[in-house]
Amino acid sequence: MTASARGRRAVALHVATYTAIQTGAATALTRTFGYRVPPSAFLAGAAINGFTHAAIDRGALFLWLAKKAGQTGYIEHCQAVRLDKDDTPHKEINGPGTAWIELDAALHRVIGVGAAAVTTWLATRKGGRS
Repeated sequence: MTASARGRRAVALHVATYTAIQTGAATALTRTFGYRVPPSAFLAGAAINGFTHAAIDRGALFLWLAKKAGQTGYIEHCQAVRLDKDDTPHKEINGPGTAWIELDAALHRVIGVGAAAVTTWLATRKGGRS
């Protein structure tokens, strides 16, 4: 298996489990509070979150957005220094302690709010309730 195939597989598993847990928790919470959200509304929000999550975590879309937003300097500047097995220091552009992680998390939050807005709109529009 190539590194790229392994990366796609890891992202797919991560996104599938994240989306399933998030959708299950949202369903449980809304039902606990007495709301009945149509499955189509939940699925729309989950699809938005899932597809964008996968695209962002693979990196190419994230770097393109960072370039468009003028944040590549921040990403290149705020890197982490880690030690190899032979104690040789090297820079990492992504991973804990980097600008990449902070911008990635912020982008996921923004998209999550948008997905929640779509879910809410679909659940509350006339004729959208089931």
